[in-house]
Amino acid sequence: MQKTVFSSIVFLFVWTGVSEAQNLPFPESNAIWKASQNTIAGPIFSHTALCGDTLVNGSNYSQVLDVQVDMDLNITSTTYLGGLRSNNGVVRFLPFDGSPELVLYDFNLQPNDVIDLELVFLGNSISRKVDSVRVEPLAGKPRKVIYFQPASQNAPVEYWIEGVGSSYGLLGRASDPGPDFGDELLCFEHGQEYLNLTLIECFLPQLPSECSIVNADNDVVAKAPLKLSAQPNPGGPSLRFSINQNQMPEPCQLKIYAANGKLLGHIPNAQPTTNLPEGISLGPGFYIATLESERTERVLAHCTFVVGGEP
Repeated sequence: MQKTVFSSIVFLFVWTGVSEAQNLPFPESNAIWKASQNTIAGPIFSHTALCGDTLVNGSNYSQVLDVQVDMDLNITSTTYLGGLRSNNGVVRFLPFDGSPELVLYDFNLQPNDVIDLELVFLGNSISRKVDSVRVEPLAGKPRKVIYFQPASQNAPVEYWIEGVGSSYGLLGRASDPGPDFGDELLCFEHGQEYLNLTLIECFLPQLPSECSIVNADNDVVAKAPLKLSAQPNPGGPSLRFSINQNQMPEPCQLKIYAANGKLLGHIPNAQPTTNLPEGISLGPGFYIATLESERTERVLAHCTFVVGGEP
């Protein structure tokens, strides 16, 4: 009987609406998110940290960093992605590449509200409609949770957690996960606040050293996140793979997978531009290439490509 009463109390607490919300502010520093992107070659984990600060065009921003780690969760490098600032429940993001500032989150939304969101680093926009707004005990506090209607029948339900961000990760909001695309938030930590959305323990690295440095400076060195591409795509038997940086971040190998996940070959000592060796023969079809650390075997970047038939 006591269990039934307790469950009923929790149910009523969750569904009381936004009146119990504390209007929690979004973190300004010392926060870290872990997300997973599922690919046919296996999951790719990413870590995003919010720390330090910077001054851009007269406005103060927190620095958003992509954090690369090894198998032991030791930080190997960080990449500046842009600046984040929030006010009155609205969180804004300024991308590193000079794109205009965009609204990342608006925690003032109510049921049936429609919001147009520009996808980060993609440029296109998508409209999302709020399905419901609730208050739920998460990461030790009652938090407003905004649930959206799915963009399609097969899309998962996205939700925004006050003071945390999207169930698709900090910057991945509104980008519905699909084959080889999109992120899923696994866990989040900010000071004593910890949120785990998985069924197992979710480990996070220590915050980068930049989090303890205040750098109110216009001169932020913006380095693009590591990306791998195949050219031409669609292509033929002769392919080359390249990254968007002048040098490799560390010794890497390139692996080629078939659409069913079968490893077809690997190329050790990959370079910023690497040609497909003659020993790897690819027939017409869909393939995945991954760039992996030779030391830890961690996937640093990946791309998909298509090989066509003979003209």
